Amino acid sequence: MPFFFFHLPSPTHLSRIFRQLEQDVETIINVLQLGPLGIVEHKYSITEVQATKDTIHRAVETWHKNAALERSLQVHK
Repeated sequence: MPFFFFHLPSPTHLSRIFRQLEQDVETIINVLQLGPLGIVEHKYSITEVQATKDTIHRAVETWHKNAALERSLQVHK
């Protein structure tokens, strides 16, 4: 199966995508680090809960965009 490099996004764009993905994954890891016991003991404020929901929403959106980009690259093969 041949792979055509001219269908890839520019290195700058790819770098930006991977940097954003890395930041989103780090954020999710930081959110989940407390573990079950920490979640039970800590009373989250409404602001903390909303910030976490927003972060997860952005991470999922980014994941969807990257998946769509990968699919579109496969279509152009």
